Amino acid sequence: MANRKILHLLQLDPTLQCLSHISSHELHRLIHIPLPLASTILQQIQRMNVPRLIEDYAKRNIRLITILDPLYPSYLKHISNAPAVLFCKGNVSLLQHKRNISVVGARKATEYGIKLVSSFIRPLVREKWLIVSGLAKGIDSLAHKAAIEENGKTIAVIAGGFNHIYPKEHQQLSDIISKQHLLISIYPPERRPEKWMFPERNQIISGLSLGTFVVQAAKKSGSLITAQFALEEGREVFTVPASIFAEEFAGNINLIRDGATIISSYKDIVNGLLPMMED
Repeated sequence: MANRKILHLLQLDPTLQCLSHISSHELHRLIHIPLPLASTILQQIQRMNVPRLIEDYAKRNIRLITILDPLYPSYLKHISNAPAVLFCKGNVSLLQHKRNISVVGARKATEYGIKLVSSFIRPLVREKWLIVSGLAKGIDSLAHKAAIEENGKTIAVIAGGFNHIYPKEHQQLSDIISKQHLLISIYPPERRPEKWMFPERNQIISGLSLGTFVVQAAKKSGSLITAQFALEEGREVFTVPASIFAEEFAGNINLIRDGATIISSYKDIVNGLLPMMED
């Protein structure tokens, strides 16, 4: 079911208890979906053991936060096509954190990129900034680890469900985040990640913060997709100067051309975002 249809249904019935007794014709009429799809959805719900599912989620510290829940992050609520439901594992109070910076970058981090993470992210964490990223190889995982090592907080947004962490070698990192920080998905735990889910994840990464720091990006990369979402939503995008001859940073050069803020210190991020938080 499309996100906007779920949102419409939540607005009509925040508890979704109607799904246990309405007919496919009623669901079709309520949210304007094809009758065969309404029938399929209700059949799937009827086959589910909802009480057992809720009990399983509770045992695994998984919570469902809808867009109508007071805990739903305010920054994310204001993006286009904001997800109607978030699957959360960990400290859901972090959803209310306001001093957030999203950090993205290449999976194959260069020595320069690694140094940037250390010199920018660690001092931001020490000044109580929460780090949002995507649990990917390279810059993303380095940003999460920097937050953890500096005794700060981090949120990881993943493409599939919690049962299918990608990449697999980040299972241990995801376990730490889901216990001490926060892991987010818009899909149930059993859903395997697919290629088209990653842009959705990127929009959520940028949507959880007022600003996104692109550490290192090639000409074509997921980091640029995240940055584009941020720019479209009127959020700040930060990047660093780099050699025009370095292919690994061609995306950074393009971002500067497209209006990203050039920074040379973590304080540039702080100075750029704090006034926006006070508005």
